[in-house]
Amino acid sequence: MVHLAGVKVSIYWAEFPAQYLDTIRNHNVRDLKHFPKITLRHTHPQSLLVPEERDLFLRDYVSVVHFIAGGYGKVGFLRRDKDTPIHRDIDDGNCYRKE
Repeated sequence: MVHLAGVKVSIYWAEFPAQYLDTIRNHNVRDLKHFPKITLRHTHPQSLLVPEERDLFLRDYVSVVHFIAGGYGKVGFLRRDKDTPIHRDIDDGNCYRKE
């Protein structure tokens, strides 16, 4: 996630264990209280007004986009092992409300 606070910008990320994600997908979210807390990490806030800091942020951001687009991040169907989707199946009848 990209966080913009005034003129400072940071990239935030976290690593979720497979069992944690399985609990969210297939079980009750209240069961997560039994897991250790997830550590939220972030880059050093960079100023968008200082050219050197803005350049550092843009390089980091482009690196993240290349990583995900290259299939190295385990993000849905963008990942290299596409045979194992991580998203829930969507029942066409429940996708949209018909009024």
